[in-house]
Amino acid sequence: MSERTGNQREAATQSQPKAWPVLSGTVPSLAEGYTRRPETGPGPWETLQPGLTVILGPDRDVKALAACRDGTGKTQLAAAFARRLWGSAELDLLVWVDAGSRDSMVMGYARALADIRVAAPPGKPEAAAAQFLAWLADTGKRWLVVLDGLAEQADAEGLWPQGPSGQVCVTTSLTGLIPSPARSGVATRAQVARAPKPVPVAVGPFTQREAIEYLSGRLNYDPYQASGSLDLAISMDLLPVGLALAVAHMLDSGHDCGRYRLDYEKYRRNRDDGIASDPLAPAWVLAVDRAQQLPPAQLAWPALKLAAVLGLAGIPGAVLTSSAACTYLTGQQAVSYSDKASVRAAFSNLQRLGLVAIEPEDEVRTLRMSAALVSSVRQGMNPAELRQAVQAAADAIYQAWPDSESPADMEQAFRDCATSVRRCDEMTLWNAGCHPLMVRAGQSLDRAPMAETAVAYWRDLAARSARYHGAGSLLTLQLRERLASAAAAAGRTDEAISLREELTADIDEVAGRTHPQAITSRASLARLFRSADRLSEAISLGSRVAADSEYVLGPAHAQTTASLRELGSAYFDAGQYREAIGVFGQCLSLRAQTLGQMHAETISVRRQLAEAYRQAGQDNEAIRLYQRTLAQLENAVGTNHSDTVTAREHLAIACHRAGRTDQATATLEQALAEWRRVPGAGPENTINTRANLAAIYCMTGRLKQAIQFYQSEIGDLEQIYGPAHPDTLRARWNLAAAYHKAKRLPEAIELGQATLADCERALGTGHPETLTTRTNLALAYHAAGQLKRASAHFDRALHDSEQAVGLDEPLTSEVRMLRTSYLAGRQGTMPIIAPPGMLLDRS
Repeated sequence: MSERTGNQREAATQSQPKAWPVLSGTVPSLAEGYTRRPETGPGPWETLQPGLTVILGPDRDVKALAACRDGTGKTQLAAAFARRLWGSAELDLLVWVDAGSRDSMVMGYARALADIRVAAPPGKPEAAAAQFLAWLADTGKRWLVVLDGLAEQADAEGLWPQGPSGQVCVTTSLTGLIPSPARSGVATRAQVARAPKPVPVAVGPFTQREAIEYLSGRLNYDPYQASGSLDLAISMDLLPVGLALAVAHMLDSGHDCGRYRLDYEKYRRNRDDGIASDPLAPAWVLAVDRAQQLPPAQLAWPALKLAAVLGLAGIPGAVLTSSAACTYLTGQQAVSYSDKASVRAAFSNLQRLGLVAIEPEDEVRTLRMSAALVSSVRQGMNPAELRQAVQAAADAIYQAWPDSESPADMEQAFRDCATSVRRCDEMTLWNAGCHPLMVRAGQSLDRAPMAETAVAYWRDLAARSARYHGAGSLLTLQLRERLASAAAAAGRTDEAISLREELTADIDEVAGRTHPQAITSRASLARLFRSADRLSEAISLGSRVAADSEYVLGPAHAQTTASLRELGSAYFDAGQYREAIGVFGQCLSLRAQTLGQMHAETISVRRQLAEAYRQAGQDNEAIRLYQRTLAQLENAVGTNHSDTVTAREHLAIACHRAGRTDQATATLEQALAEWRRVPGAGPENTINTRANLAAIYCMTGRLKQAIQFYQSEIGDLEQIYGPAHPDTLRARWNLAAAYHKAKRLPEAIELGQATLADCERALGTGHPETLTTRTNLALAYHAAGQLKRASAHFDRALHDSEQAVGLDEPLTSEVRMLRTSYLAGRQGTMPIIAPPGMLLDRS
C-alpha cells in the first residue's frame, strides 16, 4: 500500500462517528398485531447477506393483481427485518430511505452521510449522495439500506447502493425491477461482476393459517367476535391491509366477523362500477360509511380522497388544515376556526377506523396512509371527483408551503406531496396554464440545492408545457428560462449557454428584442459568457443589455443598474480596469440615488469600484471614495449615527488593503469609540469592529490587545448567537490562532480541540470552518513538538478538504502545501491558515 493510500484510508477511518452502530432515517413501527408470517414472510434473504439486493414486490400469481400490488405487508416485513438485525447487533449502519421520489432518495443518502459524519460538500445533497454510495461500496462496515416504496425505476437510476459488506432491501409495487449498480458511478466492473444477482421476493397475501392467527390475535378480547374469521379472511382474499381495516371496524362497532362479512359481501355484490374486483374497496367503503356518521358528519369521504391524492410519504399538518383543504372538505369559502377544528376531527375519525395514521407531534409527516389504500381509493373516485381532489390538494400544498426556505425535511415533505399530486392526475394541473405548485416544487429543488435533479425537473416541465400550450407560449418560454438557470447552477455552462442562446432568439421572435423578458434573458446570457471566461462576448453583449435596459426601463430601474454592475465585472475580469471604473462609478451613482448610500447593494458596488481602483494602482482614489461617502453621511445624519460609523469601518478596511496600517488602526479605534455614542447601539454593533481591531493588532504584534478583543468578542457572540453559531466558532479559532502566535501553545491546543469538536457537531466535518480549525490545530501540535498528532490532523484535514471542498480549490491547496512543508521538517515560525489578520467587511 502506498503511503498516500494508507494516509487516506486512515483519514477515512478517523472521519467515522465515535460510536457505532448508526441509525439513519425512521424505521416504521410494527403494526398492532404484527405477525412474522411464518409461511409467507421469511426466506433466505432474511439474514444479513453481504452484497445481496432483495426486492420485495408483488406476487404475479395472486388473483386481483392490480389490487394486491400493495397491501400485502412488504413495508412491515422490511421493517421487522431491519429491526431484528438492529436489535441483534448485526449491523453497524442501518439506513431507511423513503423511495417515493428521486429527490427523496437523494436527501436520504445525504442525511445518512451526515449521520456517519463523513466529510461532504456543504449544501450539495447530490454530491453527498454520490459520496455516500462510494462509501458503501468501499467500507468494511456491516450495513443495510432499505429503499421503501420505490415508485418508478427511473427514480433509482444511478442511486442503487452496492458494496461487499452490505445488503439492500427494496419494497415496491413494480414488477420486473432490475437494479443496475454499474450505472451508479461507484462500482468497478470487477465489483459488478462479483455482485450477486438481485433476489426478487414475491410478497402475496396471508395464508389461511396466518390470517386466522392475525384475526384471533387482534380480537382476543372477545372470542365470539372472532367467530367466522376464516370465512371472512377468504372473502377478503387474505389481504393483510384489508383485514386490518376489518378489525378496526369491528373493534369500533362491536360487530363480529360474521356480521362484517355479510356487509362486505353485500357491497361486492351490489357494485358494478369496475372496482368490485378490488378486495380492499369494500373494506374502506365500510370504514368511510361509519366515519361519515361520526361528528362532524359527512366529512370523512372528502378527507379520505384528499389524503389519498396527497400520497403516502407523510403529509404535513399545515397542508391538511390550509384554507384550500378546509374549503374542499366543508364547502365553506370563508374558513373559520371551527371549520378547521371540524377538519381535524374528520381526519381523527379516519384514524379511528384504521384508514390513516396520525402523529400529532410530527408537523413534517403528520398523516400517513398505506400505499394500498392510496391506490384503491384513487381507483374508487370517478373522474370528476379525482379532478376536484387533485385541484384542492395542489391548492392546499401551495398555500401551506412557506414562502421563505424551510428546513430540509419540511421542504422534502412538501415536494413529496407535490410529486404525488402530479403522478395522480397531472392534466388537471395544466388545464389553466401551469399550476403554481409545479413551479414552487422546482424552486425548492433549486434552493436545496439539487442541481442535477432540478435540471431534469425543469426540462420535463418545459417539454410538457410545449406539448400542452405550444412551444412559443409565454409560459413555455418562462419554464425554459428556469431550465437554463438550473443548467447554469449545475455547472453545465456550455449547455446553459446553448439553452440561453436558443431561448433568447425565440423570445426575440415571439415578444420582440426590447421585451423585458428578452432583456433579462440576454443579461443572463452575458453572465454565462463571463462565467465561461468568454469575456469579449460578455462585454459586447453586456454593453447591449445595459443600453437596452436604460432605453426600455429607464436608468434607475433595478435591471439597468444590475446590467451595469455585470458589465463592470466583465471589464474587471478582463483586466480593463479603466473601463470597469467608469461603469462601476455610473452604477454606484444610480444606486446611491435610488437606494441610499448605505443600502447593501450600494455598498457592494462601492466595494467593487474601490477594488477596481486598487487593481488600477489608484489606492488613493479607493480611499477617497470611502472618505467622500463618510463625509456625505456626516453632513446628512451626523457622526452619532450607525450608518456613519459603518462607513468609517469601510474606510478603515480600504486603508488596510492599501497598506496604510496605522491609518486603518486609528480609524477603527475611532469607529469603536463612536459606536458607544450611537443611541441604542450595544455589543452586537461593535463585534465586527473589535474583530477587525483584533486582527490588525495580531498583524502588528500587539498580541495582548488582540487576545483581549477576541475574548470579549467571543463572550458577546455566545450571548447573542449561541456557542454553535459559525461566527462564534470562527472567533474561537481566531483566538486559538492568536494564542499560537503569542507562543501560548497549551492554550492554543486546548481551545483548538474544543473548537474543532464544536465545529464538527454544528457544521460537519467537511465545512470550511471545520477544516480551517483542524489545520490550525495541526500547526499548533507541530509547534508544540507533538508530531504524530500534527500528522494525523494534517492527513485528516487534507482528506476531508479533498472530499468536501474539491481537489483543486484554494483551501485544499493551502492545506496540502502546509502538510507537505511541515511534515517534511520545515523549521521556523509557522503561518496560521486563514490568519486572524483577515479584516471582515461585513455589512
